[in-house]
Amino acid sequence: MQENSSQTPRRCERQPSKIPISLVLEADPFKADDSAITLDISPRGVRVRTNLALAPGEWVKVVAKGEFTQAIAALVIWVRKDQSSRSTFAGLELF
Repeated sequence: MQENSSQTPRRCERQPSKIPISLVLEADPFKADDSAITLDISPRGVRVRTNLALAPGEWVKVVAKGEFTQAIAALVIWVRKDQSSRSTFAGLELF
């Protein structure tokens, strides 16, 4: 029996990875979160936890803290709010 699934198969395998990052909204550089963190990564994207209110279709800059501080452009693909922690979980496609 074939299972009907509405999920799109992943293009790349995710790897758990907690990296402290900064997220900056491209449309409003004054809106940033220096306490954001990655939860998992793949060659094409990253899942993050942030205090920013993000929306699908927005562009952000991702900056890893530490040695490599070059900003990477990313498109917000999906967003889920966590009411208990007031955090936002988001899937970002890296460019």
